[in-house]
This record gives sequence, structure tokens and C-alpha cells, in this order.
Amino acid sequence: MDDTETGWLEMSRYETRLEDYRRRERPSYRVFEGMQELVCSVGQLHNNWLYVNVDQWDQDSVHTPIYYLDEHWLEECAEDGTAVTNEQDEYIPIWISDRQVQTWFELATFESVVEVLKAAGKPVTLQMVIVAVKYYDKRDAYLDYDEVKAVTDLWSVLTKVRNHLTE
Repeated sequence: MDDTETGWLEMSRYETRLEDYRRRERPSYRVFEGMQELVCSVGQLHNNWLYVNVDQWDQDSVHTPIYYLDEHWLEECAEDGTAVTNEQDEYIPIWISDRQVQTWFELATFESVVEVLKAAGKPVTLQMVIVAVKYYDKRDAYLDYDEVKAVTDLWSVLTKVRNHLTE
């Protein structure tokens, strides 16, 4: 059997991407109450910007709210008077104007960071995702599973040593 006989069973790369595009949800906005909720949504939403209070996220990456905001919806809100500009001159809804949020990641970039970790086929923890996201945020580069695992293992050992010394 040659490729022309089996080719009808396999979707082209274009068809796969188009199917993925059509499958994803397109809400105007979504609020994730923390990193775990966002990780659970990987692959479900259409690409848009994620907004976060960066200082708050640096202090508590697990629980900081993350806002998924559709760009077209934000433009409509600006026209309706229900959006304001933040310090970075970006439109944000009035209802989060007191939270000091700004663009943080494109959803597609965030998903790529997670997918690089999952590509190893090994269990990925929330802490590993946070390490990989912070690394990407600072260096615009990915860490693979083994690199992130080494960082989280070292952190665990250092935490145990600190706890032992403070007893």
C-alpha cells in the first residue's frame, strides 16, 4: 500500500490546525483563579492575551488571578466606555482597573511552555509549570522537562535543609 492509498486516513497539517482552531472556545473573557485553572484549560481556548498583576504573580504564582481577554471584545468595551487604559496604555475592563493588570503572555506561548514539559511523557507538576513559565518570561526560551525537574528537585532539597536548620 502506498501513501496515496493511506493518505485519506491521515489529516494534513493544515486540516489538523483548522480543526483545532474550530474546536477551541472563544469567550470574551475568562478569569482563572490561579495557575492550576489555567493549566487545566490548555488546548481549550482560542489564542488571546493573558493579563496578570505581575508583582502579585511574582509573589504568589499559584493563587494570583489570571485574566484571559479577547482583543476584539476589549476594543468593543473601549467604544462602549466599559474599558480604560492601564499604565502600559492597554485597554482593560473597568471591573479590573484597580488590580494593576497588564499583558503577560499570549495564550499560545503559555501553552507551548506547558507542551514542552509534557512532551517528555512524564508527570508534570504545577511547580514545574511555574518554573518553566518564569524562565520563559525572563529569558524568552524554553526549559525542557529534565531541566525543570532538576530545578524543582534542587529547590526541594534546599527547602528541607532550611527547615532542618530552623528547627
